[in-house]
Amino acid sequence: MNRINRSIFIFGLYSILMGIVLLVVPNIVLPIVGLPTSNEPWIRLLGFVLICSSYYYIRSALQGNVDFARYTIHTRFFAPLIVIYLIATGKADWHFLSFGVIDGLGGLWTWLEMKKAERLTK
Repeated sequence: MNRINRSIFIFGLYSILMGIVLLVVPNIVLPIVGLPTSNEPWIRLLGFVLICSSYYYIRSALQGNVDFARYTIHTRFFAPLIVIYLIATGKADWHFLSFGVIDGLGGLWTWLEMKKAERLTK
């Protein structure tokens, strides 16, 4: 597995772990991000959706799909901006910033690995 796909694989593992937590034991993480515990189904459904997207990350990494890696950079760079917007408008607590930062740093890691690979192939 090359370094680009390793970054996607590791991000997929992080995402699947978060998805499992949200699906199985959401009330552990909700208070950490300033939300009240809840038995509403939406949080568990969000966990399932996160697990599904994690599957795409992991499978794409294992298959060496560099195009998928490139596409993920676009959305992961927007995550911190969206979280900052939500915090600035009072729609989210500052604790959410960690999720945006992790997504953004993951996108940056993949982007840097792609740039490094491009330099090596020239």
